[in-house]
Amino acid sequence: LRTATGVDFELYKPATIRRRIARRLLLKRVDGVENYLLLLQQDRAELEALCEDIFIHVTGFFRDPEALQALGPAVFAKVLAKRPPGQPLRLWVPGCSSGEEAYSIAMILLEGFGKKTRQTGLQIFGTDVSGRAVDQARAAIYPESAMSQVSPARRKRFFVKVEGGFQISKSVRDLCIFARHDLTRDPPFSKLDLISCRNVLIYMGPVLQKRIVATLHHALKPAGYLMLGKSESLGGYTSLFSMEDRQNRIYSPKAGAGPPLGTAFPESVRASQAQIAVAASPPTSD
Repeated sequence: LRTATGVDFELYKPATIRRRIARRLLLKRVDGVENYLLLLQQDRAELEALCEDIFIHVTGFFRDPEALQALGPAVFAKVLAKRPPGQPLRLWVPGCSSGEEAYSIAMILLEGFGKKTRQTGLQIFGTDVSGRAVDQARAAIYPESAMSQVSPARRKRFFVKVEGGFQISKSVRDLCIFARHDLTRDPPFSKLDLISCRNVLIYMGPVLQKRIVATLHHALKPAGYLMLGKSESLGGYTSLFSMEDRQNRIYSPKAGAGPPLGTAFPESVRASQAQIAVAASPPTSD
């Protein structure tokens, strides 16, 4: 997997890897891990399928809606109150999968702070280690089955009916930039107001979790915020983050508490943000 995809799964939680391999064994009707290894060596498509399975693309529009709606008063109202016009609000959704989380946050911002958002500007970066998922996010076309948590009012305002389902409207797509990015090894974006990294850490072992938390701390502004998933916490990283909203897993970084940037990335820090910007093509036009 590492040789074929460039992704190092060694520090993911072993139980996650075992479950995904077991699933592929059943799907391919292969008897035993040894025989499955032979299949992987001969079948590139199966290798890529296993890789995508390990990434576990569990997402959806307005997932955990109470937590997302809490971003309005807990984060956006505070940040925008002090933000002068022309100084864009910068958000990052690492592990964005097929884009629903990033687009959901954009919709919530437009609903609650539309005029202020237009005055200040808004940039939402969505990244994922899966190139296939990033391509889906950029296309922004979702089947009817993905729309169960989208209200009729939001469908009318933010979506366009197209062949194959519904596409995010251009006004929302223009706010979001998607790129392939490995959170465990690539340098992050910087000077961010919010990072929504929900349900990513739960698949990582302790070494990767420590590396990622340091990365997220470095990426945030001193007055920024970090949101995690309901099953995640930063109890072991109280030197880096303070709890702002326990119920919705919202944290703020402690100033000057983070390690030097180089310690967060075992790979070369010279792979700068410019590489991410190049990889992120602009949103498609109508």
